[in-house]
Amino acid sequence: MFKKQSGWPFQEGYLVAGQTEVHIFTDYRWNDGSVSRRWHVDPDGFDTCLAELRPFSLTPSDSSDQ
Repeated sequence: MFKKQSGWPFQEGYLVAGQTEVHIFTDYRWNDGSVSRRWHVDPDGFDTCLAELRPFSLTPSDSSDQ
């Protein structure tokens, strides 16, 4: 018998250029302790060192716009 693998997003990477933001990846932490990255764009087209990392949360940080 094996344990079903599940993962949760914990951070996202954005590339900010002026007033434009491009969501370039999401990092996931799996229940076996491993981490993986899901790319939303071609990773060769961006310098990941310039990415702004933001923590991912399922709860909104500010409810004033709700």
